[in-house]
Amino acid sequence: MRIRRWIFVGIIILAAGYFFYEARGVIFNPKLEIFEPKDGAVLMSAGIHIAGKTDSNLAVWVAGKTFQSDEKGIFEGDLILIPGYNLIGVSVKDRFGGETRKVLKVIVK
Repeated sequence: MRIRRWIFVGIIILAAGYFFYEARGVIFNPKLEIFEPKDGAVLMSAGIHIAGKTDSNLAVWVAGKTFQSDEKGIFEGDLILIPGYNLIGVSVKDRFGGETRKVLKVIVK
């Protein structure tokens, strides 16, 4: 009888773990990591390359432009900035409505 109880408890723990693993897309907002440019960067050119990583196959909005992440979650594209202090808004939204936003501050000389 004791072994059956431990097996039952083990199955419940495994089922709960699997449920939370599969539900993480609904529970948590998408992750957003920006590789370049770094926040606070001083750039010599108005043309910049932006690259980062998020969840796979999501649209990423960067300063009003839309980029698509690939199967690995990598997104990249080019932007033209004005000389001086620039704030670049980056946001990603998943199919469940979860949204992650970041703001980069860069200076173009």
